[in-house]
Amino acid sequence: MRVCLVCPYSLDHPGGVATHVLGLARWLRSNGAEAEVLAPGTGTVHTDVPLRLLGRSVPLPFNGSVAHLGLSPAQAAKAREISAGYDLVHVHEPLTPGLAYACARSADRLVVTHHASFEPGRALLRLLRARAARLPDRVTLAVSQAAARLVGDVTGDAPHLVPNAIELPERSDAPQTGPPMVVFVGRIREPRKGYEVFADVARLVPEARFVAVGQGGRGAGGVEELGLLDGAALGRVLDGARVLMAPNLYGESFGIVLIEGLAHGAAVVASDLAAFRDVVDDPAVATFFPAGDAMAAAETLRARLSAPHDRDKARQVAERYGWDIVGPQVLEAYRRAG
Repeated sequence: MRVCLVCPYSLDHPGGVATHVLGLARWLRSNGAEAEVLAPGTGTVHTDVPLRLLGRSVPLPFNGSVAHLGLSPAQAAKAREISAGYDLVHVHEPLTPGLAYACARSADRLVVTHHASFEPGRALLRLLRARAARLPDRVTLAVSQAAARLVGDVTGDAPHLVPNAIELPERSDAPQTGPPMVVFVGRIREPRKGYEVFADVARLVPEARFVAVGQGGRGAGGVEELGLLDGAALGRVLDGARVLMAPNLYGESFGIVLIEGLAHGAAVVASDLAAFRDVVDDPAVATFFPAGDAMAAAETLRARLSAPHDRDKARQVAERYGWDIVGPQVLEAYRRAG
């Protein structure tokens, strides 16, 4: 089966949706499908997955973040032309402006995955409903309950829940020495990721070592900012982490970073967001604090650091989100698509 996986966001700017799409393509190919990724991008992406890149993107602020989309009519036309040559088209975020929506509207055999979760105003809700009404018959997936609620409001559909997934890392049992390490992973200058809270907690909990991985370091006191790391280097950092802290403020629909931390054996201390609790709500490996409250976050972190932690239990939770579990659910959606 030839599958075209369409990512609306430029692969020049790493993000959760792109990571999921590339991981899915890799898993599909390892299981006999001829999967390729169609997305905006300029050719500087390093991956073993076959790509069809359609050039530069336009940054659009939305939902507290910046989406880098391929918006030109020429890109949409080229995307339609390319995707027509596949047996099945799997579009991620099909209502997003640009080439993803163009591919979704023109597909004969279509699966769509909705990732986003936000509260649309009345005008935006009308627009999204009008766009959804123009899509052809399709199998609809959502990565979380939070994303599914938005899909229901917009389309009236009850999507099948198929979560994001990760490539599970090899087990590392290297001893952790020195002060316990607390790690933040995300775009540092994006306010909704809550880095200011993380930096405040670093000042409140000086007995721990605080490390941040992501674009946009700003020299926060008490935090080692490592910048953007590739997958292998990030894995080495997470192998040494006692806690993965996710102080996000709003606008999250899943929480893939929580799974990445658990997969490396770290405990999770995170903002009390519904999307995060949907992913892991096991007090043995995760505790939550009110979003934006640095004092509560510091108290929660101290309690977690002083409690026993079972790294094997953390890994077991993450295994539910490995591709060998999630991938077959995607294949079942492909079968339902005819």
